[in-house]
Amino acid sequence: MNDRCFLSLKFSPQQKELLRAYQRHELCPDAKWHPADNLHLTLVFLGQQAASVQQQLWTQSLELLRHVRPIELCFNQLNQFSKAKVLYLGLSEPAALLLLQQQLQQLALPYLNAPVPEVFVPHVTLARKFQSGYAFPLTVEPLHLLCTEVALYHSISTNSGVSYQPVCTYTLVPNN
Repeated sequence: MNDRCFLSLKFSPQQKELLRAYQRHELCPDAKWHPADNLHLTLVFLGQQAASVQQQLWTQSLELLRHVRPIELCFNQLNQFSKAKVLYLGLSEPAALLLLQQQLQQLALPYLNAPVPEVFVPHVTLARKFQSGYAFPLTVEPLHLLCTEVALYHSISTNSGVSYQPVCTYTLVPNN
């Protein structure tokens, strides 16, 4: 069976609550707001993949992740992908995050069933079906988070919407 999956930074429950505080329902009351459990930062969307491919990709990713340190992120703006009707929390782009994304993207290229996005826009999706008359981006109070985990997630359809479930997680180790 093929699963819809992606590689992502995984936030702790406390970090997810801090991120959720940026969901400003007054911007669009009718939007579909992500539950805290679904908040993450996608590094590489893998599409539909067989379990064997997922395992191979994860094993290759572990070789890379062993050399990656925790990544400091600074979220500082609300923005939207207007065509996709998505509201997201954007961030200043640290070099370590961009390098990690590029390296994981290169590992995944032979397995991808979807076109690779031309530009990586690091973000946390806060809402879908989002339409607003506000002028974006909106500057927000900066949120500094230290990201210490990378995970392989499955996207699972449920009666109450999509659920993102981590199936493999790796903890990034700081320098000693």
